[in-house]
Amino acid sequence: MLASSPGKTPISLLQEYGTRIGRTPGYDLLKAEGQAHQPNFTFRVTVGDWVLGGE
Repeated sequence: MLASSPGKTPISLLQEYGTRIGRTPGYDLLKAEGQAHQPNFTFRVTVGDWVLGGE
């Protein structure tokens, strides 16, 4: 399990975890919506056999 670390984003922690287990996370943009000044993005993240997020 990943511990919360002050100053690190969830993406940073995921990248570090992937590096530690030898599997770089892959990111797939599924959806981009919202106004130009405040967009919202939906991603699917794959780390090895794990698939996180999406719809």
